Amino acid sequence: MNPIMAQNQVKSLHTKNERATSDRYRLWALALLTFILVALCIWLTIPFLPAVTWGVALAIIAWPMHRWLSSRISYPNVAAAASTLVVVIGILGPGIWVGYRLASEARNAAQSVQTDANGHTPVRDTLVQVPGIRQVVAWMEQLNVDVETEARTLIRSYTQNITDLAQGSVNAAIQFLLAVFILFFIFKERQFFLTSIRELLPMAPAESDHVFRRFEDSVHANVYATLITSVIDATGGGLMFWLLGLPAPFIWAAVMFVLSLLPIVGAGLVWGPAVIYLALVGQWLGAVGLLAWGLLSFFIVDNILYVRLAGKRMRMHPVPALIAFLGGLALFGVSGMILGPAILAVTIAVLDVWRERVKTPAAESA
Repeated sequence: MNPIMAQNQVKSLHTKNERATSDRYRLWALALLTFILVALCIWLTIPFLPAVTWGVALAIIAWPMHRWLSSRISYPNVAAAASTLVVVIGILGPGIWVGYRLASEARNAAQSVQTDANGHTPVRDTLVQVPGIRQVVAWMEQLNVDVETEARTLIRSYTQNITDLAQGSVNAAIQFLLAVFILFFIFKERQFFLTSIRELLPMAPAESDHVFRRFEDSVHANVYATLITSVIDATGGGLMFWLLGLPAPFIWAAVMFVLSLLPIVGAGLVWGPAVIYLALVGQWLGAVGLLAWGLLSFFIVDNILYVRLAGKRMRMHPVPALIAFLGGLALFGVSGMILGPAILAVTIAVLDVWRERVKTPAAESA
């Protein structure tokens, strides 16, 4: 071989190796840059995670209503605006009324623990009238514990928190407005968002649709059905407390609503002790009535009605559902009631995808 030609081949091979090494470094640099940019985008989104979560969840729940409006309104912008307005009114109307009632009842509860003009202590006087509690009060007083002062401090701390919650904050208003903004554009451009996400996922279209369905089922079952049944539980419990003359029925209704959202844990944590209290003070008819209502509500509302509302959609086993729910609350706050079960549902869907992919080659080889 000509020495010059051999030298040229060596140079060409060396140039190709340099180019391959350069391309490899460029690929790693691009991957690192992509990772950094995606991480920054997630970091930018984290402060507004509640708004994004609730905007998406409300869009999923209200989509049948928007589809009905879209079939009667030919302009997409107008239909999206009308659907968004209906959702906003449906949230703000009851929300303002509930906030006002909570604040009013919190003030009344705080005033009820004030010592009257004769120096009487209404909290202690009430407690010592209850059999079983009387001995506890006497034991605490022997330990020099001021029952009245401690009770006032406890009640004021809770009522103050409830009042602050009812008044809201600037941050909550910003989150709400952003959620409404997101809701409008999902109503308007739902297919565009789904197509964009589907293109980013490393899955076949059918596999992506399976993941989407599991996510929607999670939101539907854990938000729509749970919220409806929790409202029914809280409304019935509040009415029962009011009819039986128990104190602060609206506040206890709000507590029952929150507890009813938790898997396994429910409104029984409120009405159960109330039944015991009524029995201890001799109100047997009220205790039996409240117990009967609680059991009927558990079997009819929390089970039969929930199943009918959720339909054939996903209903997780109580153990992972509780862990996902409480873990979501711990990590994401109130948005965790959606994100926790949704993350678990999407994880199960992705595992289903892997399971099908493993089965397919096995079936082909057989």
